[in-house]
Amino acid sequence: MNYLTELLAFFRWMEQQRLSPLLQAFWHYLMYFNNRAAIKGADGFWYWPVEFRVPNKLFQDALGLKNRQPLWTQRQTLIRKQRVTYTPDAGNRAGQYRLIPFDKGLAPASIAAGERQEPTLVWTQTATESGHGAQPYINNINPKQASLFYHNQEEPPNTHSIHGFNLLPPLTESEKAAIQALYPGDSVAAFNAMWAAREAKQKGETT
Repeated sequence: MNYLTELLAFFRWMEQQRLSPLLQAFWHYLMYFNNRAAIKGADGFWYWPVEFRVPNKLFQDALGLKNRQPLWTQRQTLIRKQRVTYTPDAGNRAGQYRLIPFDKGLAPASIAAGERQEPTLVWTQTATESGHGAQPYINNINPKQASLFYHNQEEPPNTHSIHGFNLLPPLTESEKAAIQALYPGDSVAAFNAMWAAREAKQKGETT
C-alpha cells in the first residue's frame, strides 16, 4: 500500500462524500496506526499489515474525545461507507481494524515476518503496477530523488529551485484523457499510470 496514493485518493473520494472533520481525522489516524504497525518481511522489505489493533484510549486521546461513544459513531460511519472493517476482541485486548484500500490493485498475501511462527497477511501490489510496481513504500512516502535537470515549467524564468523537489513534466489534456480511457472507474490506476507517463516524459527530456 502506498501512503501518498491512498491519501490522494481519500481527498478525491471526499469530493463526493460529506465527512465531518472528526471523521476525517479518524481515518487519518487509522492510516497512521496501520503504517506504524509495518512488518518487515524475510525479504528485507517493509509491508503494511492487513489487520492491526489500536486501543480505544489511543484514539480518544488523539481525537480529544471524553468517552467511547463518539469513537463508536465514527467507526460505524466508516464501516457503512466500506472504508474499514472492525472486529471487537472478546477479552480486554484492543479491537482489530482492517482498512479497505482505495487502490484496487492491492490484495492480501501471506509472508514470513521475523520470528513470527505464523504467516502474516500484508497488502501487496497485483494489478495496478503501472506507477509503483510491488514496492510497499512504508516509511518513506515520497522516495523520489530531487532532479537537477528539471524545473517547474509553470514558474517564471530563472526562479526555479532544485532544493529537494522532483517536479515532473505535466501531461497535456489529451494525454490525460487517453490514460483515463484505459482505466474507466479506477482513479487510482489512472493516477499511477499518469505518474509513470510523467516519469517517462522526464527521462525523455533529460537523456
